[in-house]
Amino acid sequence: MRLRTSLFCLVLTGTLAGIPTAAQAVPCAVTDTMIKASQTWVTRGADLAANNWSNANFHVGNLAQVRTTGISNHKTWPWVQANKFLLPVDPANPFAPDAQATGEPYLDVAHFHPEPEVLQPLRDNLRAQVKDGKTGYWRSPDALNMALPSFTRVALADNDQAMLDYSFKSYRSLKARTFNEFTGLWSLNVQTNGWAVQGLAKAVLALPADHPYRAEYAKTLRKSVQTLKLLQRPDGFWGATGKDSAATAMITYAIAAGINAGALDREAYLPHAQKGWQALLTALDADGLLGWTAARDSWKPASAGDSAGFAVGSFLIAGQQLVALTPGC
Repeated sequence: MRLRTSLFCLVLTGTLAGIPTAAQAVPCAVTDTMIKASQTWVTRGADLAANNWSNANFHVGNLAQVRTTGISNHKTWPWVQANKFLLPVDPANPFAPDAQATGEPYLDVAHFHPEPEVLQPLRDNLRAQVKDGKTGYWRSPDALNMALPSFTRVALADNDQAMLDYSFKSYRSLKARTFNEFTGLWSLNVQTNGWAVQGLAKAVLALPADHPYRAEYAKTLRKSVQTLKLLQRPDGFWGATGKDSAATAMITYAIAAGINAGALDREAYLPHAQKGWQALLTALDADGLLGWTAARDSWKPASAGDSAGFAVGSFLIAGQQLVALTPGC
C-alpha cells in the first residue's frame, strides 16, 4: 500500500482541507472502491450510533480505509467519543466477546489519538477476565474475531505474557469444542467460519513472526481455508444458503492477510481472494452500498437490499489487504 507522507500527516491532524493535487494517494481501483463504500455506509447506513459489535467491525474497516488511502470521513473518532471509550458490557455477562468487539476500533483509533483514556476500559475488562481465569467465555467461533485480536494486541503493547497465555488457552478451549479437525471447519454456517478465519488472520498479522502462538493460529488458519476455498461458489461468493457478502468479505480478508503474513501460499490462494473481491464488487449498488449480506447466525438467504455495517467493515479490511497484492496500488 502506498501513501504520500504529506497526506498522512494531514490526516493525523484531522483535516484534509487545501491538499494540493500532488499530495493525493496513488490512484488504485481497490482504494477508490474502499473510499466509496465507506462513505456510502456513513451516509446511508442504519443504526450508525449504536455501540455494538456490528458498528465496531465497520469502524475497524473504516480506519483501515483511512490508513490505506489517506482519506477520512471523520466518523470513527466521534463514534468512539460518544461511547465514552466504554464497552457495551452486560453486568450479567461482563466478559462476552460481542461487547469486547468494540475495543478493536478503539485500538485502531489510538494510532491517531493515543490518549490513555481511549484504551483504559478495554484494558480493565481484559485484565479482569485474565484474573478471573476461566476459559469458557468464548462459546462461539465468532469470538476469534470479537475478542482474540484485542487480547493479542493489548498483550503485545503491554508486554503482558499472562494475557497472551490466557487468550491462547481460551482459543484452545474453543477449538476443542467447536473445530472439526477432519473438515477444517468451525461450523456448518459459512459466515461463522468467516468470523473465525478473520480473527485468526488478525492475530497472525499482529504477532511476531517467530512467536509460537502465531504458528498455531497460522496452522489452524491454513487448515480452515484449505476447505473454505473448495466451498467458494463459481460466482466467487461464499455463503450458507446463497451468496453472502459478509462471509465472502471475511474469507477474502483472511486469505489475503494470510498471504501477506506469509502464512498462506500466494500462488495457491491469491486467485481465490481475487475472485472473492470481484464477487464483492458485483454486490455494490451504483452508490457503493454493499448488498447481499446475510444476517449473523442466519440461514435465511440474503438479497440485494440486505446490507449491514459489519459486512462493510470486512469488505474494507479485505480491500486493505488486497492493496498490497494488487499491481499499481
